[in-house]
Amino acid sequence: MGLCISINDPPPYVSETHIRARSTHYTVHCPDHYHEPSSTYKKTLHALKCMPCFICGTKDTELHPFYCEKAGQHAINWIAFGAFAKTCYNIQTGENIDHYNWHEVAKNPELFVDSPHNMIALCAIHHTSEKRGIHHVPFPDWILQKWSKPDFDFLG
Repeated sequence: MGLCISINDPPPYVSETHIRARSTHYTVHCPDHYHEPSSTYKKTLHALKCMPCFICGTKDTELHPFYCEKAGQHAINWIAFGAFAKTCYNIQTGENIDHYNWHEVAKNPELFVDSPHNMIALCAIHHTSEKRGIHHVPFPDWILQKWSKPDFDFLG
């Protein structure tokens, strides 16, 4: 005999609010790279300095790369990424990111990696804090902070 559910009943997978402790451990391998700010990054920083935090709207922000971290820029297949980029946009500005000659980006990845198209503005809490920052919280959990109801804290 099968399970019979009325359309007025909540689905069987719905539960009360609960807490799930999560812990992750993994290793990221990055090619040799340097962290000196490029001229492209300096221009991007100047252009986006007044942009509010993508998550909470705070005005005191830092930049975070969205599609590609600087540490990985020399190990990306930029031609394949360029094909993917045709359908992509910056999640903060809504601007399409397919403005590049991807063969030139393959020669000099900073053209894209340090550009406004690859950056979002984040406050220190949503950027690097251990419990709420994009550097520490998996993206599916991190992004929930953007749209949570005022009386609910996903990462509290």
